[in-house]
Amino acid sequence: MDDSVFPRHYDAWKNCITHKCKIPLTRVFVNERIRVLSDVKSSGYKAFVDAFGPHWTKTVLGYLKEALRDPNIK
Repeated sequence: MDDSVFPRHYDAWKNCITHKCKIPLTRVFVNERIRVLSDVKSSGYKAFVDAFGPHWTKTVLGYLKEALRDPNIK
């Protein structure tokens, strides 16, 4: 898997989200994404799985949960 497209660790994923995608990684954003990706009935979950597959969805959910423990995420 290409680490630039599918980061293999949290720091690479965080860099991808904040720099490449230019999405501010805030607790509000992280909590909302966790809510959506944890709800298998939500359209957001289904769209993410359709686009990236169940394995990547589970991986991103793990990165999001790790972000909640990141002291730099406000």
